[in-house]
Amino acid sequence: MSRITHSISDLLPPGRIFGRGVIACTLIAGLHASCVCGAESPSAVLSHTQLDLRGTNVISESRVVKTAPSAPYKLGIGDVLSISIYGEEGSARTVPVDPSGRISFSLVNPMQASGRTIDELRSELQQKISKELKYGIVSVVPIHFGSQTFTVLGLVQKPGTYPIEGRMLIMDALGRAGGFRSGYFRNSTADLFDLRHATLLRQGNAVPVDFEALISRGDSTQNMELKMGDILTFPSALVRSVYVLGEVNYPRSIGFVTSLTLVQALTEVKGLKATSNGRMVVVRGSLAKPEVMVVDIQRVLAGKARDIQLSPGDIVYAPRPSFEILADIVKVAISTFAGTVAADSGAQVYRNVRGESGTSTRPIVLP
Repeated sequence: MSRITHSISDLLPPGRIFGRGVIACTLIAGLHASCVCGAESPSAVLSHTQLDLRGTNVISESRVVKTAPSAPYKLGIGDVLSISIYGEEGSARTVPVDPSGRISFSLVNPMQASGRTIDELRSELQQKISKELKYGIVSVVPIHFGSQTFTVLGLVQKPGTYPIEGRMLIMDALGRAGGFRSGYFRNSTADLFDLRHATLLRQGNAVPVDFEALISRGDSTQNMELKMGDILTFPSALVRSVYVLGEVNYPRSIGFVTSLTLVQALTEVKGLKATSNGRMVVVRGSLAKPEVMVVDIQRVLAGKARDIQLSPGDIVYAPRPSFEILADIVKVAISTFAGTVAADSGAQVYRNVRGESGTSTRPIVLP
């Protein structure tokens, strides 16, 4: 473990006044708080609880974003269609959606296809073709989906980006990626993947999925449908790191050797930004049902409370003052973690594609 080289003042946000007592009970409304307002305590833990995030809405900052229901597939640039007119020999054409979002077919002028469903496109084509061929029946069949993709990263056989073809669920995506990688330990096969910290990232937000329930216990309610741009990440169970994220000066993962405290982790990331609220949230265990601690880091740095021992896999998050609800803070912390591990895993696949290591050849989409 690296020696602490920063003074306590280096770790605090500039201009922030400390020693204001413990966090207001409104921050953890609805949760059991371990704090007594105004009382001195050797512990800096203000609340210690477990949240169940399964089936909840995706949080972006302080704003709730409800997951949209499934919608018909809309065409995009890169999709390829087979268009033909029933009874007209030689009319079949393989037609791509070009960079302008349009398609070209005989008997009609180029027409917009991007952003429309196949049924909408077929209906307009039928109207136009009927003007030339009264009894012509138009057939539109998709043969390649090039615009709608998802990415699978981490401890899978074939990490990379794949097209969404029809309705694609998490287990379908895992099958497309060849399943999990495994290794050998003491002459027996061992799982290398960490389901507790696996994530589904959608438009920058972590979608609550209990991967342990889905894969280990066969809970089909967790087998969610994928959307365009989704990123699945299955991190390695062998990596022993603590992730320090949020309003810190140098967000990063820190390798866990034998022990690591909260103050040591804060030193490694060069302290808090002025935009932090002076509190630290530790997320531990399964991301679907995490154990959460809110820590008054001000009291620790002032020597009024004992330091907190961290564990491998912990997410340490420094929130902004605008966050008031603990559940929202935790969801943003997990989303930030999901983006970080996806970017790290994606960078590794990119290095493999370039031939720097490994043999992977699938292209990837980074978050």
